[in-house]
Amino acid sequence: MEEKNAENQPEFRTDSPYAIVAGWLILPAIMMILNIVVAVYIVIAVNPAYLGNYDLAIYITNIILIFFYLFIIYSWIKRKRILPKLMITAYTINILSHLPDLFMEGETGGGSILPSVLWILYFIRSRRVKATFTN
Repeated sequence: MEEKNAENQPEFRTDSPYAIVAGWLILPAIMMILNIVVAVYIVIAVNPAYLGNYDLAIYITNIILIFFYLFIIYSWIKRKRILPKLMITAYTINILSHLPDLFMEGETGGGSILPSVLWILYFIRSRRVKATFTN
């Protein structure tokens, strides 16, 4: 998976079809699949006729997020160069969606803000990400 080049910098083999989920990339890939499953479940299971304004806004947001997540998965499979920016956007949306809970209740369910910040930093700094998503 990883070799050292002449300058002692890691050089990643990204020619394998599994390189898109190699190393730490497997965790955000699983997270993306789970996000789309949850969003589809919410859209299918909830009747929007019985929702209030705030809940209806969340319902509509989930419909939009399904298409966004599908685009992320497509970009992931095609190794598009835009994928790191899309993932940073997805994690930023995750952070923003948990801010009302943080301000209203003083805590977030599951502590999703810190892991999202860490994944944003990973997608910004990772050499593997830069080597893998080049199309």
